[in-house]
Amino acid sequence: ESVLTQLCVVQIKIVTGRSEALDAIHILTSLTEQYGADVMLLNLTAVSYMAAGQYGEAETSLAEASAEGDDVDTLINLIVCYQQQGKGMDVIVPVLERIKASYPSHAFVQGLARVEGAFEREAVKYKVAA
Repeated sequence: ESVLTQLCVVQIKIVTGRSEALDAIHILTSLTEQYGADVMLLNLTAVSYMAAGQYGEAETSLAEASAEGDDVDTLINLIVCYQQQGKGMDVIVPVLERIKASYPSHAFVQGLARVEGAFEREAVKYKVAA
């Protein structure tokens, strides 16, 4: 099968859920062995591991992707992985700040700014006077 077909199959298996995620991991492992590790394949592998509920392995793949180069998708996936593992805000906030500083025009950052602004506007309505 062509690489494009295999990547499409991987996407479908990830969306299908936990039962198919392990197949996606095997396909991605094969592609990585054949073509070498790059940020996209490592991110897809991490997402497959997360879909399978294997967050430690996902974090390892994301660490490898980070070593390959700075990528906003890797950082966003890392936040999701940390949240799923129940890691605290002390671990998550530095990654968020890095994304905000390095990618201010990214859709994720802009959406986050809108949500934070909405929260602040609503919080004012419920502020208790001391």
